[in-house]
Amino acid sequence: MSKNPIIYLLYTGWRYAEKYRPLFLCYLVMYAASQAIMLAEPFVIGQVINCVQISATKNFADHQQLEHDILFYLFIYFLTQVGFWIFHGPARLIERFVAFHIKVNYKSSMFRKITELPMQWHREHHSGESIDKINRASIALTEFFDNTFEVAYMLFRLVGAQIVLMCFMPVAGAVSFTIAATSVGIIFWFDRLLYNNYKELNKFDNTTASAIHDYITNIVTVITLRLEQRVLPEVLRRLNAPLNLFKHNNNLVEIKWCLTTVTIGVMVVVVLGWYAHDTLSTGKVLLAGTFFTLFEYLRRIGDSFYNFAWLYGSVTRQAADVQSAETLEAAHAERAETPEKFDLPKDWSSVEICDLDFIYEDEKHRSHHLTEIDVFLERGKAIAFVGESGSGKSTLLSLIRGVQYTDNAKLKRDGVELKGALKCLHGCTTLMPQDPEIFADTIRFNITFGVEADEKDVQEAIRLARFDNVLARLPAGLETNIAEKGINLSGGEKQRLALARGIFFAQDSEIVLLDEPTSSVDQQNEHIIYENLLKTFKQKCIISAVHKLHLLDMFDYIYVFDDGRIVEHGNLQTLLNKNGRLAELWNRVDSERAATMDEVSC
Repeated sequence: MSKNPIIYLLYTGWRYAEKYRPLFLCYLVMYAASQAIMLAEPFVIGQVINCVQISATKNFADHQQLEHDILFYLFIYFLTQVGFWIFHGPARLIERFVAFHIKVNYKSSMFRKITELPMQWHREHHSGESIDKINRASIALTEFFDNTFEVAYMLFRLVGAQIVLMCFMPVAGAVSFTIAATSVGIIFWFDRLLYNNYKELNKFDNTTASAIHDYITNIVTVITLRLEQRVLPEVLRRLNAPLNLFKHNNNLVEIKWCLTTVTIGVMVVVVLGWYAHDTLSTGKVLLAGTFFTLFEYLRRIGDSFYNFAWLYGSVTRQAADVQSAETLEAAHAERAETPEKFDLPKDWSSVEICDLDFIYEDEKHRSHHLTEIDVFLERGKAIAFVGESGSGKSTLLSLIRGVQYTDNAKLKRDGVELKGALKCLHGCTTLMPQDPEIFADTIRFNITFGVEADEKDVQEAIRLARFDNVLARLPAGLETNIAEKGINLSGGEKQRLALARGIFFAQDSEIVLLDEPTSSVDQQNEHIIYENLLKTFKQKCIISAVHKLHLLDMFDYIYVFDDGRIVEHGNLQTLLNKNGRLAELWNRVDSERAATMDEVSC
């Protein structure tokens, strides 16, 4: 793609205009027509002045003819103004309509691409930076296409005035063209330097945005640890980091403006001086109207260059903003090189995950691994994953859902290996995580994510998650905004709200994964919630990471994890009778419970 920022932005807008591309071309043609009409304006006014001057040399002998000529040209002038708005007004309305849809298409496309990127990419890239890039790019595109007429008029005036001069005064046209080309070269050279600097400034802004995003989203930590004054210097350091580059950019901008102004001044002086000398040296009369017309066309060329220098700088900045978001598109394009989709057969009743191996490093640089994992999944069965923290339960659930990915795994149905392996499970699986993500919005939005929903389905999800008693005490029910003052949910209540959301969206899933989503819920409510889930989803395959062993008698089959391996599996009674790893965990829990009871009795 061209490095010219105007061409780059036009190309980008063309991509996202989609079905509105004919309207895009339409309003550009209308702008060209409006400027073609306005090209007559200097000539018309010049003719009025010439009429007065010629009549004055004749001592205004024919007043009626002079009045007729003046009124005629003034009427033509009036028609140019009306003609201009006949094209300009509708074109502006169409332009803003197209700009709106370009913004909508761009933002929706970027949102889709971001959500399709794997979890590992999100772990390695700061959300604050990604948000800042998308917002900057969206604003830049909107500003450019809201005001395309400025770029169009600048080009049409420049080219139109140049054509008029070349047709009626070839020498003046040649001189102005030569100097104009010099000005363009100066502007391009400076803006190429500025473009690279703008990209660097954007990087500084991205790092600042990520810091501010972190501090604000974790404001409770900042306040409770009294970090307000400690984090401010870091924010200021990031804000001031680009100061030297910022000052250097300002120097370049002012030098560019100075050289542009001087070049345009040279053009006006040389052309008008030549015209005056050529006219007077041949004994001709120097008509004021013609002199004014020539000056006005030169002024338009000059103004076009002033506008060009100003607009090109702004457009360069806008192009840099849009291009900064291309890293997100590139990441998506790299991932989307193999877009083949895999699904489970519709009539599946059981599948087996075989020979799964996986190693990864988390955000704290701790290594995790799964080795030689074999798990049998059956529709209508409830499966429990048991083990201490870090044993691999959550990692396997994330692989089944597709939050993480490994090539080292097989998926078999009736002994036949399925192409795509774990990818076959991604499209029919819902994962309910342990850590609830609660949004500063209404209870309804936190459950439905703004998706249109049947009220009965929403209420049923709330009931199953045991959130109904919490909802009853909220002032506005489902429309209660969590961000409002006085609305405080405990950790367990937040988990139940997030669980209601998971239940609501799991209705069309064939495999439901539970990664200890009730870890902060009291034991009584937790037991009822699991009973509700197992009853409601009895036709699905349910897999749950279980830390509280009192829930295990509700599951059909248990896999026991230890250090990334499955060390035993079977039903609860069989495993307890084996006196293996599960029995060890079970006895430990019993001992801890007994010790607690002794302390209470004392």
